[in-house]
Amino acid sequence: MISLPILIPEGFTPVVTSGSNVKYGDLLAEKMTPLEQVLNIADALNISLAKVKHVLKKNPGDNVAKGDIIALKKNIFGKQQAIIISEIEGTVVRYERDSGNLVIRTDQQTASNKLFSPVEGKIDLCNNREIVIVTDKAIVGGDIISGTKAEGELFILEESFTQDGIDNVLYYLDSAAVGKIILGGSFPRDVLVKGVGIGVLGFIGIDIKAQDINYLQEKKITLPVMAISTEALSTLRRWKGKKVSFDAQNKFIIQI
Repeated sequence: MISLPILIPEGFTPVVTSGSNVKYGDLLAEKMTPLEQVLNIADALNISLAKVKHVLKKNPGDNVAKGDIIALKKNIFGKQQAIIISEIEGTVVRYERDSGNLVIRTDQQTASNKLFSPVEGKIDLCNNREIVIVTDKAIVGGDIISGTKAEGELFILEESFTQDGIDNVLYYLDSAAVGKIILGGSFPRDVLVKGVGIGVLGFIGIDIKAQDINYLQEKKITLPVMAISTEALSTLRRWKGKKVSFDAQNKFIIQI
């Protein structure tokens, strides 16, 4: 079991509590934003943009209630010719002179951003800064990392664990590895580069050299690559053929 910390972005509110169980894809936190209604005054009253300021009855900062007059158009005799009545409650936030749009922010809110659980587990800690999930479906890697992230089937390159395989791992890395995240023992630079060329999604290994990681970074290769411990290897071996999410920058692999 490991504790997986998930930072909560600014403005988000957790929807889970400590002690609750979550599955992959469950909602953890969301950011609520006010709804806005846009009224095009020029189009609604069939007038030019220059005349809109003369018909507006509500300005930025004004409160609006249902039934309030938003804009009123009169004829040359001063009699009402056309009118816009508010159907919502809210506050006028802006008038766009170049388009004729009047924007009203309502008191209602909608969830515009959502943060989902990347793993199955139990919420150990939940506050306004982070959510910590305790799980047995995640592995944390070491400091030898490169690239970004990927999702795909975990493929074990068994030959990379034997001496003969290590000497010939470039040969054993073939079409069976295409479109998969590769788990193995030793991955030298030429193997990593070949993986990029044939369409491997990522490399996770015991023996990956720092200088080879530097080479990938210098070439701006985004393929995720990470070294792991022998303890982590035993767990990952059990995930053979399973779909995993591999995030090199945050140093974790998750079974999904």
